[in-house]
Amino acid sequence: MSPYDSTLEDIKNRLDIVEIISEYVHLKKAGQNWKGLCPFHAEKTPSFMVSPSKQIYHCFGCGSGGDIFTFLVRHESISFSEAAALLSKRAGVTLKKFQKDTVKTGEKETLLNLHKDTVVFYQNSLLKNAEAMGYLKKRGVSSEAQRLFFIGYAPYRGDALYLYLKNKGYKAELLKKAGLVNFGTKGCYDTFRQRIIFPIFDLKGDVIAFGGRTMSHQPQNEPKYLNSPETPIFNKGKILYGLNLAKEFIKKSGYVIFAEGYLDVITLHMYGFFNAVAPLGTALSVEHGKLIKRFTEDAILVFDGDEAGIRAAKNAIGILLESGLNVKALLLPEGEDPDSFLRKNGKEAFGTQLVNAMSLVDFFMRQKGNKHSIAHEVLETICRAPDSVLQGHYIKLLSEGLKINELFIREELKKVKKTYKLRGTYTQRQRSAELAVKSRPQHEVYMLQLFLNFPEKAEVFLDLIPAEDLIDPVIKSIFKKMKEGVMDYNVLISECGEEEKNFLTENFFKKIDFDDPEKAMEDCLKRFKKEKQHRLLDEIQDKIKEAELKKDSTLLKTLQLEQQELLGLKRN
Repeated sequence: MSPYDSTLEDIKNRLDIVEIISEYVHLKKAGQNWKGLCPFHAEKTPSFMVSPSKQIYHCFGCGSGGDIFTFLVRHESISFSEAAALLSKRAGVTLKKFQKDTVKTGEKETLLNLHKDTVVFYQNSLLKNAEAMGYLKKRGVSSEAQRLFFIGYAPYRGDALYLYLKNKGYKAELLKKAGLVNFGTKGCYDTFRQRIIFPIFDLKGDVIAFGGRTMSHQPQNEPKYLNSPETPIFNKGKILYGLNLAKEFIKKSGYVIFAEGYLDVITLHMYGFFNAVAPLGTALSVEHGKLIKRFTEDAILVFDGDEAGIRAAKNAIGILLESGLNVKALLLPEGEDPDSFLRKNGKEAFGTQLVNAMSLVDFFMRQKGNKHSIAHEVLETICRAPDSVLQGHYIKLLSEGLKINELFIREELKKVKKTYKLRGTYTQRQRSAELAVKSRPQHEVYMLQLFLNFPEKAEVFLDLIPAEDLIDPVIKSIFKKMKEGVMDYNVLISECGEEEKNFLTENFFKKIDFDDPEKAMEDCLKRFKKEKQHRLLDEIQDKIKEAELKKDSTLLKTLQLEQQELLGLKRN
């Protein structure tokens, strides 16, 4: 085990996995373990287990498992080195990083510092520009909101930011990588020019990108909105504007408000709706839904009531439902968005609109058109929900709306599911995991369970079973590590990949009684020998058929002798 591995073990020994996961999942004591709703997929019945003794977790719903590092990597969408750095700091352990990790971490830190300096430049530029300050005042953006959202301004001059950052020692190549400048025939020029700037934050509160809005609708100022390109620290599809400020209020209120733009979110926060967020100029994605699922299971979509708004709402409802969220829709009067509606009608009127937000069934059923076709559209949307409990909720609402018995609705849903091909990523993952588990040879699973439970007795038997005799690739990989001497469970799980971790954690929570482990291992060894003989006999039989077809009598005789020998061994 390398010094790096021993440091990771030291971190795990100093931290309590139950305490860490409890910050993200509500856990309840279940015997020696803890249980809760899985944060990685939608479920109503807890199937997510955490073991304080082994410092591991496993979900029997989606099949994911691992240790504190695995959990943080997956939950926070960060790299392993980032998770190790965060946990080492919490544990008070000095982490010796690999050379390649240091380079990556150094680049990320430099990019974050670059964005901090850029925010300062844009904020100072705003205070110096009367036109930009006047525009924000006209839009009703208060000075408090400007400070809270770190709103700035990109000057008209084409290289103002470039010169400012160059004087601070940043290289032009890094500025281009961050999407802040571009290279032209006449040198470097700023990406954002003569625009109101909205810094984009990650969940930790670091600035990772920028959005820029024009102050006029002149053709030369198009596009209206411009965002930073994707960079090593910014992935547009995984970030929601305002979530860094809204996350705690989303937890407290129990729901999230999805708006469409930066100014909508800012105005909503100004009027006291602190649980509002927006995607970054793109349609909502399943990733956005999963991100919100960390904080709540209920979402209200706020869209313009025109035809385009209705289309956008239909699409967004299906996507968020696929993420396991319970979705409602609020359609504002045509031509209105949250920003304009609030400034015209005030907080109380908007609050009334929120209270009266429609369930997805009501939203669809109120649209113009043939009711049968609309009901079919509702069923296509419902079947995107990842669990039957959520589907059942909407089936009941549809049954009440159509005044049709639930049984008939459920029958129709079955038909829709057969023809409708779209499935959520969780469903695919669960189906793949189930197929993988079913296809695993049970004697191999049983053998590994024995070795994991009785490592002190396993060493003798490990040498008697060649790794190539194993069929399942996951079990074979774990087995090889054990043959190399990695017998400690915590060290083993640290050195395993995702599928292997899932297998190890699942089998830890599946308690099996072994009355006589040595006899069980001996029986296992006999089973392995028999299985190997069966495989070899099948292979020889195939070769005999081939030799008969080719009329190769010499080869046929040799193969028949091998077959006789194996049959003799089998009888013995």
